[in-house]
Order: sequence, then structure tokens, then C-alpha cells
Amino acid sequence: MRTLVAGFGNVLRGDDGFGVEVVRRLQEDGAPVPGVDIMEVGTAGIRLAQELLTPYDRLIIVDAMPRGGVAGSVYVLTVESVDSAVEVDPHLTVPARALSVAKALGGLPREVFLVGCEPADVDELTTRLTPSVEAAVEAALGHVRRLLAGGAATEPLEDLKRRDEILQIMFWLQGEGLGPDVAPADILRFVDDEGAVRATLGQLVDDGYAELLSDAAGSPRYRLTAFGMQEGRRRFLDEFEPYLARHAHGECGAADCDCHRGGTECRIPS
Repeated sequence: MRTLVAGFGNVLRGDDGFGVEVVRRLQEDGAPVPGVDIMEVGTAGIRLAQELLTPYDRLIIVDAMPRGGVAGSVYVLTVESVDSAVEVDPHLTVPARALSVAKALGGLPREVFLVGCEPADVDELTTRLTPSVEAAVEAALGHVRRLLAGGAATEPLEDLKRRDEILQIMFWLQGEGLGPDVAPADILRFVDDEGAVRATLGQLVDDGYAELLSDAAGSPRYRLTAFGMQEGRRRFLDEFEPYLARHAHGECGAADCDCHRGGTECRIPS
């Protein structure tokens, strides 16, 4: 399997240079990995599309990825679909646009992963990463290395699927009025793996999707943050929207929202 690891970003814009920093560290690891090429894309996305004309089986893109989470949160995502580009912009800089061009040119690999980090500052003219994003470089390298290791794609993907499943469950429980905070036992009604559930809940807290609370007895409980609600809602609708009416019960995460009573808008009564 031939793999290309591509680092995006503007190294003069602080945390926007995250992807380039990760691939530079990867290049410093030592001996090249057979079948793996590493590329600093920077802001010239068209270079990536051109490079992909040499067939690759797998592409790993590393980039700063603003998603509304806590600065320094690391995301690992799989690209399920890519729209073809209508026209080629030689100055394109966004990974999604580079992938669109690669698809239009017939060079899109069959497996595409995104390893991203929530930036803190991309506006200041500096070559330094902020402390939280600098600290996330090693975590991102760990994800990239696991993807590059033989058969290691399974672990991150299974972790992602489990995380998405638990986010959906927590969102649904809150929408049903069984939240906003839940205990691991509430999740275990749907996922029969206590170790995985507890590990995933801890990771959700670390990544800013949830906050850790405790009940009167000191037992842990978890509540989705605003970012977690947003992501849980998105994943829930991605999974179940084909089976729901536009304003069906459970679409909104607020149990007392008008949409649960047939309203046309999501509004929480004052």
C-alpha cells in the first residue's frame, strides 16, 4: 500500500502551520517508511492534486481544523465523499478543494484521512504555534504513526466509530429528557463494553466534547459541552435523518424545544 502524508498550512500564521509542523517532525523520525511519502503542501494545494496523479492507495492530510472545540483538540476523520471540482484554481489552499481537483483528475486515493487540530490563533503574524497547539503535535503524530503502521488503520477508525456512537447516544438521551448529564451505566444500556465506554468518555472530555461531573456519591457523570451538542446533533442527523421528518422528535437536543411539539423552528420556551 502506497501512502502519502501531506501537511497543509501557512507557517507564518501561527497555529495555521500545524500540519506543516507535524510532517516536519515526521520527517525527522529517521529512516523512511517503505511505501510512504511525506509532503509539505503548505498553502499550495494544487501541488497535492498534482502529486496524487502518481497513484496512491491512501492519503493522510494533517492541518489546522477549526471546529469550535477546545484549542489543542486533535481530530481524526475519514473522508467518505468528495465533490468533483468544476474548475481548477491554481491558488487553492483548502484541503477539500485540493481533494476535489484530485478527484476530477482521477487521482483520489481510495482511503483518505484527516488529522486535524483545533487552532487557538491563526491571525497573528508569527512562526510559533500557541502552547496548546504545540502540545497537540505529539498526539497528532501518534495518530499518523498508527495509520502508517501495518493494519493500524483499524484502531483509529474503531475509536472514531465508538466516539461517534456515544456522542449520538448522549445527544439522543438529552433530547429524550434523560440528560443533560449521564452516567457510564446509561451508555452501557446501548454499548456492551464497559472498558471502551469509560475510555471513550474520558477521551470526549479531553477533546472538549464533554465535561466531567459527579453525583452526590462522587460517581462520575458526563455532560455534553456546546461543542459536543453540536457534533452529537450533526452525527445523529447524519445517521438517522433519512428516517425522521424534518422536525421529528429527537432532532433537537433540547428536551423542551418547540420542535418536539411540532413547531417549525427550534426555540426553547422562556
